[in-house]
Amino acid sequence: MKGNSKVRIAWYGKHFGEEPPLVGGVGQGAGGIFFSGCNLRCIFCQNKQISQENFGKDYTVAELAQVMLDLQNQGAVNIDLVTPTIWWLEIKQAIILAREKGLHIPIVWNSNGYEAVEILKELDGLVDIYLPDFKYSDDELAWKYSGVRKYREMAIAAIKEMYRQVGLFTENGGVGVSGLIVRHLVLPGAVANSVGVLEEVAKVDPQIHIALMNQYTPLYGGKDVTEINRTVTREEFANVYDKLLDLGFSHGWVQDEESQGVLVPDFRKGDPFVYN
Repeated sequence: MKGNSKVRIAWYGKHFGEEPPLVGGVGQGAGGIFFSGCNLRCIFCQNKQISQENFGKDYTVAELAQVMLDLQNQGAVNIDLVTPTIWWLEIKQAIILAREKGLHIPIVWNSNGYEAVEILKELDGLVDIYLPDFKYSDDELAWKYSGVRKYREMAIAAIKEMYRQVGLFTENGGVGVSGLIVRHLVLPGAVANSVGVLEEVAKVDPQIHIALMNQYTPLYGGKDVTEINRTVTREEFANVYDKLLDLGFSHGWVQDEESQGVLVPDFRKGDPFVYN
């Protein structure tokens, strides 16, 4: 790779909007780097300016490596690479360079789950925490809402490879060290899609940490599609949550109305789940 290869970054800095072990304590935070562009075209994307409108600034590989080091020096507990997939080759080089210069905090690969196993194998040994958002078990919805084919097949294969590389999620003093966390955003009118996602993850290992999200908002093109021009109902989310417990998941975080969108840690089978 040439030394002047570039990536496009929309924003970087201390970020506190991730799962609790990924942001640490007071004054810490994830070292968020939000990359421009995405290999999905989700009609409801809340970051459309970044993912689909090319907002951002170009950085060389050497500059990206320095951004990582600067975030570490600011006290970030990890380097949180958000929508990194299309820039994987430049990011790989930057991680190697940054580590040569003293980067030692975990690398988080915060992706949409739609990525080739061949790419993930190139990252083996470089990524500490994989954080894919497994969006669809229903390929028709993947095509309708995100414009991609064979999403289910790609995501399942990717998650299996991630699990092979890093295993189950571990923490040290409340801060994430390594492992796999699978996110899933529940969509309105798509309980079966969510159930299918959870069933696929359970086949890999029901001890995998799950972050079940209830923050869907009908933005951009989502406002124009009748099926998703609303938020998720309490009943829909409760049905998905019940399935989560039925499948034996016991590690992770859940967003409910009472928590006002905050991911609530350490749910356990049999615990009450309160809806306002």
